[in-house]
Amino acid sequence: MHEDRTLFGDGRYPESGPLAVLARLTFLAALLAIVIAVFLPPSMVPRFVRSNYLEHFAAFYVLMLITMAAMPRARLRNLATGVGVFATVLEATHLLSGASLTPLIDNWVSDLGGLAAAAVPVVVERFRRRFPRPGR
Repeated sequence: MHEDRTLFGDGRYPESGPLAVLARLTFLAALLAIVIAVFLPPSMVPRFVRSNYLEHFAAFYVLMLITMAAMPRARLRNLATGVGVFATVLEATHLLSGASLTPLIDNWVSDLGGLAAAAVPVVVERFRRRFPRPGR
């Protein structure tokens, strides 16, 4: 039997395949970029959109997508928990520097919103697969 090893097929993709390796490297780069952005002075962090909350949302949306690609065998629940803990720890570090709690909670909610926006479609697709299509 021929095994489908193409990128968009249903067969297995090799763990050492170039896209699998790239996903893991991108995951590490994303983690590092977020940590650096958190600890740099605000004037040194490039702004991508006008809203700080949208930047938090987008950063954790992209991080969650990359995390799911980098660790395809891990349970989604574990990945989401790990990214959520990462967001919590990063936001909590601001408390050590005397930051106000209210904007940190808003940033944290934005982080978790991005995480959820990336993970929920996967959950919905898994739910939809449980229903057989007519004629199959």
